Amino acid sequence: MPTEAKTITIPEPTLLTSDNLSISITMWRRYAIFMFLILASNFEVEAIAGSSSHHQSQVVLDTDGNQLEAGREYYIVSAIRGGGGGGVTIGKRESSSSHTPIVRQHSYDLNLGSPVTFTPASTSSKEMVIWEKFDGVQYLSEMPSEENRIEEQTDLNIGFSGSNRVWQVEDASSESSSSSSQTTRYVTLRGQPGHPGASTVRNWFRIERISRSNPEYQITYCPSVCESCHVECGNVGITKENGKRWLSVSQHREFPFVFVRVGETLQGSIESSEWIRS
Repeated sequence: MPTEAKTITIPEPTLLTSDNLSISITMWRRYAIFMFLILASNFEVEAIAGSSSHHQSQVVLDTDGNQLEAGREYYIVSAIRGGGGGGVTIGKRESSSSHTPIVRQHSYDLNLGSPVTFTPASTSSKEMVIWEKFDGVQYLSEMPSEENRIEEQTDLNIGFSGSNRVWQVEDASSESSSSSSQTTRYVTLRGQPGHPGASTVRNWFRIERISRSNPEYQITYCPSVCESCHVECGNVGITKENGKRWLSVSQHREFPFVFVRVGETLQGSIESSEWIRS
């Protein structure tokens, strides 16, 4: 039988018309917009993460709105006007048989107290940032300028200008601490500066902002320089005794204050800083 011939139909090529071209361009535009939105979303997530990280390490500000700098002198003055007391200085408690110098607050509001300096522990090398003097000029060797600022929640040594000792939380088993309260530990001036670790764990403090709208702060004691150490964290507040105000660490007290840069007058700072409590 003769083989039946099969007819193969070849489809005609699609012509690129103006309508087809318009559809293709529209699809590519949608694809480009889609990819752009994905990239923008990723960028926004990274920006938010970066912003959150920056928020966790906000710089500390003085009454003029300037960043606190390591080694520079400041007054720590109560943020409460009218009965809140003045700045901090050194004294000795009459009720204690110990001759240990203890940090106290002046009762008079306009008394700025004694200047203090702040020295942070290096978070990278756990070594102390040391300020030295050469021919009467204070300088900081081999330290990037961005690390010169004081940030919140950073372990710090706090010392009075001209003193070779720094603030130290009193041992809870000491005579002056146990005679007052089991939860009250006075802030003394017995610490050796630098050398973050177990032997100096009671010498490190942190600055924490307590107002979102105003640069008011408190000092806390919760160091991270010794991971294996048992630390009883607390706030640095005021303990009143026989008409005097002493700085102490406890769970319930706080001492709201501001930083006044040395060279500024308290009255000038108050006039330019309406946020100080009254």
